[in-house]
Amino acid sequence: MRRIITMAAACAGLGCMQSAAADYLRCGDALIEPGDAATYVLENCFAQPGTAYQVSLPQLQRWRIVRGPGQFPAVVVIGADGRVEAIEFERRRD
Repeated sequence: MRRIITMAAACAGLGCMQSAAADYLRCGDALIEPGDAATYVLENCFAQPGTAYQVSLPQLQRWRIVRGPGQFPAVVVIGADGRVEAIEFERRRD
């Protein structure tokens, strides 16, 4: 009985997490994944076609992407090298 209570408490703690890690993020026709350049994320997730960007990132940044209706928002972590380090999905929709 004690083991069941311990497992239930551990599972309940997992439900409190705010985000879930992912390997890919779809922005339009593009798949964003760790290792991609920040400019690629900007061009495919934020920009109007034909917009040029110059990105200079001195530190770690977190970009929140609000996607279409019914889809969970995503957070893309950009490292100091200007590349995607991680992709997380929030567990609640806007």
